[in-house]
Amino acid sequence: MPIVTISAKELKELIGKDLPREEIEEILPLNKMEIDSWDGDEISVEVTPDRPDFYSVEGIARQLRAWLYIKPGLPSHILSKPQIRLHAQKVSSRPCIVAGIVRELEMNEPAIKSLLQLQELLDLSLGRDRKKVSIGIHDLDKIKPPLTYTEVDPETTRFVPLSCSKEMSMKEIIEEHPKGIEYKHLLKGAEKFPVVFDCEDVISFPPIINSERTRITENTKNIFIEITGTDESAINYALNIIMTALEERGGKLEAVRINNTQTPHLKAKAIKFEPQEAKRLLGINLKNSELKSLLERMCYDVDLEQKTVFAPPYRFDILHPIDVIEDIAIAYGYNDFTPEVPKLPTIGKEHPKEEFSNTLRELMIGLGFQEIVNHILTSPEKMIKKPGINTEEAIEIANPVTSEYSVCRTWLLPGLFQNLANNKHRRYPQKLFEIGDAVLPEESSDTRTSNQRKLSGVISHSAASLSEIISVINALLENLGLKPNFKTLEHPTFISGRCGRIIIGEEEIGFFGEVHPKVLTAFELKMPVSGFEIDVEKLMDIITSTNRRASQKNLS
Repeated sequence: MPIVTISAKELKELIGKDLPREEIEEILPLNKMEIDSWDGDEISVEVTPDRPDFYSVEGIARQLRAWLYIKPGLPSHILSKPQIRLHAQKVSSRPCIVAGIVRELEMNEPAIKSLLQLQELLDLSLGRDRKKVSIGIHDLDKIKPPLTYTEVDPETTRFVPLSCSKEMSMKEIIEEHPKGIEYKHLLKGAEKFPVVFDCEDVISFPPIINSERTRITENTKNIFIEITGTDESAINYALNIIMTALEERGGKLEAVRINNTQTPHLKAKAIKFEPQEAKRLLGINLKNSELKSLLERMCYDVDLEQKTVFAPPYRFDILHPIDVIEDIAIAYGYNDFTPEVPKLPTIGKEHPKEEFSNTLRELMIGLGFQEIVNHILTSPEKMIKKPGINTEEAIEIANPVTSEYSVCRTWLLPGLFQNLANNKHRRYPQKLFEIGDAVLPEESSDTRTSNQRKLSGVISHSAASLSEIISVINALLENLGLKPNFKTLEHPTFISGRCGRIIIGEEEIGFFGEVHPKVLTAFELKMPVSGFEIDVEKLMDIITSTNRRASQKNLS
């Protein structure tokens, strides 16, 4: 999940109350945030991906101010009429653009740092690493209107890119500039490149880089924000998040006219809401006035007579009344709910697959492994690119909240590699395992997918070897009454000649090996790693068949 670095001093100033450290540590987790570290004045906060409005100290302070009832309810946003016009022409590679202006700001170093962090995290998560959303932030006073968004010949259009002193063509930028090299794939196949001009020169080359001429400094008073992309909804939410964050610093918001419309759209989102349904689903008996107070604690405005709530314009995650009910539960406090035994006419029991998974857990723990539980969603970078896989077909999420969770995992080992990478500072040897579901394509299924239970394990230390992981596999399967055989395998994640298949009878149930140095480098691992992965359902079927044959033999 995204890590946001904030200043404790700034947080308190923006809240308007000198909160003790203990109270901050208590209320942040209640608002879907976890403190990763606190060093002096600097707090690293882990933020849930569905709340990108928390990607800055301003957004966090706004929520905590409402939570503490210092300023509850829907924030008011005053948007001045547009004074600047932007003419948007047809741009095939990035057809959508929005823009806004924030005036009368005091841009000191912490404010600039917070703004750039917000820009970077929105580009990465909501923007899917600039594919859907790319944000440009400029010193308005260095811009000479009118503005034009168009596409141009990349060889003839030249300007000085950010952090450079020499003029370069757009083609040179994507071939030589670090940001151009990193993001040129987003313009692959485009004959003309998108650009934002003022009446003097280029101010922005989305999604690559801005002009050095419009750089934000501590002397900046007025800011121009332009956001381009392929998803109109996403770029509007990104603009709303940035502008309302800057408003928390005293900025005055102003719209920009783009052709026949204007942006941003800062109207609250009206959602029909049934108070009784909320009480029923949550199992709490509250007065309507108490329900209203809880909603205001989450920055909503409430009209219970009309059965309507109004969500802030920066809350892109509010899509359905159930999302409002979740916010009521957060405001009420999950720890304050009283557990109840459900009144059901049946008695539940554990599924055989879960029983077998628990048996495997006990065996792995007995072998000295520590269990990990990773997300079923991951990124192509972690699951395919870093392990060196070229042919993997993954189920992709159509509209992911963040690029970190954009595909369903098809195997578990890459997640364990990332766990090892996150724990390089811990003591070795490290022995980790996970039992969980992978999602694979299956055309015959109604959903065209199938969930398959997997067991994966890794060992990492200075002498981690093939023989060590084979001994673990043997011990695991022999405790289940099975004797495995091993056959050679070529797999890009493992060293050639140092990996193999796991065979029971005639059935292949998994694979194992010593991890290739290229994969170790990709995950920034410093110690050798060996690992295995087993198909739990195949293993379970083999044991069931073996037991059935044994029972039939005894009966005969």
